[in-house]
Amino acid sequence: MTAHDFFKERGVTRLCHFTKLKMLTHILSSNEGILASDSIRSDVKTVTDINRYDGELEYVCCSIEYPNSWFLSKAQQRDTDQIFRDWVVLYIDLRILDNRDAKFCACNAGKERGKYLFSDLDKLFTLYSSPTVLGRYRNSCMLRCCPTDDQAEVLIKDSIPRNYITGIAVVNDNVAARVSAILTTYYIFDKQIFIAPDVLNTNWSKIVRTGRRPKEILY
Repeated sequence: MTAHDFFKERGVTRLCHFTKLKMLTHILSSNEGILASDSIRSDVKTVTDINRYDGELEYVCCSIEYPNSWFLSKAQQRDTDQIFRDWVVLYIDLRILDNRDAKFCACNAGKERGKYLFSDLDKLFTLYSSPTVLGRYRNSCMLRCCPTDDQAEVLIKDSIPRNYITGIAVVNDNVAARVSAILTTYYIFDKQIFIAPDVLNTNWSKIVRTGRRPKEILY
């Protein structure tokens, strides 16, 4: 069974990658899309590219179904940019797993400098174990698609081309309008925009543990 097949069987519909709104221009203006940290010019690196505790600079960090909102919160706190403050979540087509090498982690990949990363597909079930390697538990109501540990990760080798980006989640109408303007500028009409404040904060974690999905409103 491929990684794509495994996640599809669990009901996973997407991977997630968060980035600053100002980075969308760089991501969407090129077919290369999202680049791994070691391929990004130093002048456009964000705090998430600079602070990579997993040491996997050739890989793009993604989470499963919902973003790692805890790390996003920390990134926002560390961000010294006083002008461009907005962040967005990019939704990634699972088919990227058929076309790129990947590594997986049942917890935050940066834990103990990448100690828990693996590439063996036979270990994918550990993302949904209860308890996990770090002692996390899931209840019987939790959505099947969501890993037991909210910070579980998938690392994608080299890049995620633009055509694998299917949607963009934002916190409010104002950011949605700005994202829409960027898409229009580059004549990109195949990316949906979702207003989903609970996706961009940690509220989604409580919601999925009741068997529900956070509200996402198509812009």
